[in-house]
Amino acid sequence: MDEFDDIVIGSGLAALGTVLGLGDKRRVLVLGGAAEGVFSHYDARAAVPCAYSGLGGLGGYWHGVIPMGQQHDIAGADPLTFETLLRRFYPRADIAQHMDQAALFVPWRPIRPAQELALLSRQRPQTLTVRPAMVERIDAGPGPLRRVRSTAGEHRARRVWVAAGAMHTPGLLARSFGPALQRSHVADHVLCYVGQVDGVAAPRTHITRDGVYFPASVDAGQTALYTIRPARFSFRQLDHGIEQRAAFGLPTGNAVAKIMRSMSPGLLAEAFYNRFGIFTRSPRYSIYAQTPVDRAYALGEGATPLSPDMALIQAAGESARQRQPFAGATLSRRPDLYIPGIHLHHSVDLTAMAQAGINRPGDPVQVVDASALSRIGPGHHSFRMLCAAYQRALNAD
Repeated sequence: MDEFDDIVIGSGLAALGTVLGLGDKRRVLVLGGAAEGVFSHYDARAAVPCAYSGLGGLGGYWHGVIPMGQQHDIAGADPLTFETLLRRFYPRADIAQHMDQAALFVPWRPIRPAQELALLSRQRPQTLTVRPAMVERIDAGPGPLRRVRSTAGEHRARRVWVAAGAMHTPGLLARSFGPALQRSHVADHVLCYVGQVDGVAAPRTHITRDGVYFPASVDAGQTALYTIRPARFSFRQLDHGIEQRAAFGLPTGNAVAKIMRSMSPGLLAEAFYNRFGIFTRSPRYSIYAQTPVDRAYALGEGATPLSPDMALIQAAGESARQRQPFAGATLSRRPDLYIPGIHLHHSVDLTAMAQAGINRPGDPVQVVDASALSRIGPGHHSFRMLCAAYQRALNAD
């Protein structure tokens, strides 16, 4: 049995943030998932993944969207930590003029945690070990140590950082500390189509050497994030765009090759705007809203472990439509269509977790992924979770 100062379970963005925060003086073991990972999906179409058990987790499929002006303090990440890490990964992104602005930053190269962890392990060969292994359970002892059992063997450490993701962390905690820690439901963002608007000013994007800034707006209650995108070709027809995007599953920025094969000019034009910030001018724009839904999915098992609560999802989408900020907008006639946000969170019971001696300051087991995040806000949370995990690890005794 090997012994470390810290064990990090998972290898996604939150795990990467934890490793960065722990620094190079402590002996750290990362148990990063199976050597041959397996996807789970939102539904049987297998168009949108909800979990990945391999190295890098869903961080390997993160779109790279970083909100600049909303929810700096998600999970305890302060603005200074946010700015420090943003500059670390994107030093040529003209950050200063966009801090605290209503904008979304989309980098040319999203952070890929598996690659970053591999680089760090080469830089820290004496203190950082990354192993492909699935963790079975966390046990107490001996003494102040915690024992972690994985497919790679048994390991001990004074502190364990759980960053296995919103779909894998609940089961691990339930196996280790009791079934009360796993919620029956999981929360998510949903991306819904608000409708169309004519005659508005073209969105002003800012292209930098590291990525593009896109305008965005948030409603007064901080519950929905709104963006507009040029409606070209067939997308000029109300609802046609959301019908196409729902068919493809993933947002268009990650699906350009599939779109080109499909010969969808409207979807391709939107993809080029989403990815590169070009072709902004259009007589008509599509309005999209992103909003959190707490009990969006019942949480089960298997390859498609999520069962959507369509009434809740549609009610959240309709609420976002009614609050949209664009005068003269024509609202969607297809409220049943939405795109999963791939931002699953709040899948563990926070009260039960505290009662089990987890996640309080100084506790030997810390959960740093989105499974323990109950209030996500309207913005994309992935980079915020990296920042929050970094800050918690940096401040650990």
